[in-house]
Amino acid sequence: MQLKNTNSTIKTTTILIIILLSFETQVFSQTGESSKNWDNQSYIGNKVATANGDWRFSGELQVRLKDDMQSLDNWFLEGVASYMLSEKIELTPDFRMSIKPDEVEYRPGFGVVYKVARNNYQFVNQLKWQIDLDTKKNIDNGLRYAIFINHKLSDKLMSNFAFGAFYRFRDDFKGFEFVRFGPGLAYIINMQHTINFNYLISTKNNTQNWEWGGIAVIQLVININKDYKYVPAKYISF
Repeated sequence: MQLKNTNSTIKTTTILIIILLSFETQVFSQTGESSKNWDNQSYIGNKVATANGDWRFSGELQVRLKDDMQSLDNWFLEGVASYMLSEKIELTPDFRMSIKPDEVEYRPGFGVVYKVARNNYQFVNQLKWQIDLDTKKNIDNGLRYAIFINHKLSDKLMSNFAFGAFYRFRDDFKGFEFVRFGPGLAYIINMQHTINFNYLISTKNNTQNWEWGGIAVIQLVININKDYKYVPAKYISF
C-alpha cells in the first residue's frame, strides 16, 4: 500500500511539472515571437529547511534560465536563518552566492517579515535590505518589498499570489529595477515534501526601457523537521 501511494504521488508530481512547462513554453512563446520585448525564463530550485524553537534554517540551490530558457542567467546557493520573534514577526538575515557566466556575486541581506493568519489564509509582508558585492569590485545596495497571500485549499493544495518590487541604489542608477507578480500553487506531498509552482510576470528596468518576461518557478521543499514555536511565513525567493 505504501509503494502504491508513493508511485501515485510521483506520477501526479510529474504531470504537474509537465503541464506547467508546456503552458510556459507554448502559450507565452507566441508572445515572445511577436515581440522582442518578452523573454521566457525559468527558476528551478531545491530548498532544505529545519526548525528548532524560535529558529528556522534553510538552504536553497537554484538555477535561473533566460533567453527562452536556453541561456544560464545564474545559479546560486542561499542560506537563511529566520528568528521568529513573535507569532507575527520574523527577523531574516541571509546570505547568497550567485555564480554568473562573467562574475561571482555575494549578497548579504537582512529582512523583516510581518505575517497575519486568518482562517485558511496567511498574509505575508517582507521588507529586505541587501548589499551586492561582485568580483568586479562593484558594491551596490538594494531594498525590496514583497507581499504573499497564501490560501490553504485542502490538506494537499495551497494557492498563493506574490507581488514584489526592488529598488536599486547605485552610482549610475537609482530607481525601481524590477517588479514581479503572479499566482502559484503548492502541492503538499507529505509532512516533509512540498512542490511549489509559480508563474510570475516580470518587468525589469535596464535604465533605457522596461523589459518584460514570464518566469516559470518550480521549487521542491524538503522539511527535515517542523519543531518550530510559531508557524513560519511562507514565501518564495525571487
